[in-house]
Amino acid sequence: MLGALLAASVLGGVLLRDMGTGWLALPLAACVSLTVLALRPGRATAVALALVLCAAGIGFWRAAPIPRLAAPEPLVTAREFSGTVQDIPRRYPGYTRVTVALDTPVSALVVAQLPRDQRVAQGDVVVLTGRFLPRPSHTQPGAVGTVVVKRARVLGNEAPAWQRLRTRLVRGIVARIERAVPRPAGPFVAGVLTGDDGGMTETTVRAFRAAGFSHLTAVSGWNVTVVGAVVAVLTGRGRLPRRWVLLLNLGAVWSFAYLVGMEPSVTRAALMATLALLALWRGRPRDVVTALAWSAALMVLVQPAIRFHAGFQLSVASTAALVAIMPRVAGGPRWLALIATPLAAQLAATPLLLHHFGQYSLVAPVGNALVAPLIPAVMAGGVAVVLASLVHPVLADAAGILAWIPAQATVAVAEWCARIEWSSGLAPSLDRSAVVVVYLLLAAAYVLASWRWPRWGPARGASLPGTV
Repeated sequence: MLGALLAASVLGGVLLRDMGTGWLALPLAACVSLTVLALRPGRATAVALALVLCAAGIGFWRAAPIPRLAAPEPLVTAREFSGTVQDIPRRYPGYTRVTVALDTPVSALVVAQLPRDQRVAQGDVVVLTGRFLPRPSHTQPGAVGTVVVKRARVLGNEAPAWQRLRTRLVRGIVARIERAVPRPAGPFVAGVLTGDDGGMTETTVRAFRAAGFSHLTAVSGWNVTVVGAVVAVLTGRGRLPRRWVLLLNLGAVWSFAYLVGMEPSVTRAALMATLALLALWRGRPRDVVTALAWSAALMVLVQPAIRFHAGFQLSVASTAALVAIMPRVAGGPRWLALIATPLAAQLAATPLLLHHFGQYSLVAPVGNALVAPLIPAVMAGGVAVVLASLVHPVLADAAGILAWIPAQATVAVAEWCARIEWSSGLAPSLDRSAVVVVYLLLAAAYVLASWRWPRWGPARGASLPGTV
């Protein structure tokens, strides 16, 4: 756990700086150090190193303060904008969202809300007609605002070869799946595999949002875990040497991350899986707590602004909850694990959902528990459709049935959850300080429960099943 402590020290220093309470570092560090040294007198070196890393987190020169970006005056009055699409377009009810690096009227990064049926790709050079709104973005902390677009023209594409290849791959996969799997299940299968759920109807999207299923097509770290688990099953039981199994697992995880556009949550999960697999490669026990802490710390150190990204924050919080709860219920009844894991993940994500979006969903834990066993079957069915379509369309149609059954069942559960009155909606948002206080209270409750019920406490050597 020393590695997790050191990574947590870095993140703690960055958090103290962001909260404007770096001056608390000295008294807090003194209290923690005295406590640790009282319990473990031989840990003086580890405590000293943790203090140094905490100080580095506070003063890290790249960990810039929370961005307070002011929109340049020409943007506020402009009605035409031109620039290059920076990321993979994401479609939502009523609009398509992309990040655009503008070159006119000024150089700036903005979020563009395009008409839903507008076709653009990563790397497209676009001319946008609309109006600029100086409002912050939870998915692109570096953006100075949002351009609500009425019309868009694509002048060309400047994406590098690897981005164009990914665009072609994703469009090909989506087209093959939607030909073989009827709506509304087909676009959902495509969304789970590639993150491109633009074919989903507005009714289905709203049902998924109300049921708390949006993460299923938002290509989160959980999708990466499913990919790793499938590879582990296919290569398990001594079919291949251990080294090849680890290499195949790494290749599958990073290939999936590349396919879905290296979203922050997916990159965090892939990095976490890499650290865990490298530990296994070297013959060390897999420590998911350390892997989670260092994957988050490394991403923050390499790209400091990522810590303000809603997807990254939700991914870290939910995974931390799963890391905390799963080893405690692993030896108990299966029904307990099915209830406890989605409940813990939803509880951990709720403060951030309220902070960023002001949304809540009371049925999300139940709904996610019902559909969790179906998602691996959805992914496997989607892969079977793509592979079968390379042989013959009839085989693709037959494989489409395998994908349609679990996908349609998931859609049905989402629609059922969405019909329950008062199960989801909007709530007052939490400010940043309130979010930190809530998480401190949750952590204190967890520690207290571990102390009050020792059998429920941390298990030695416990780790999550699957890749991460």
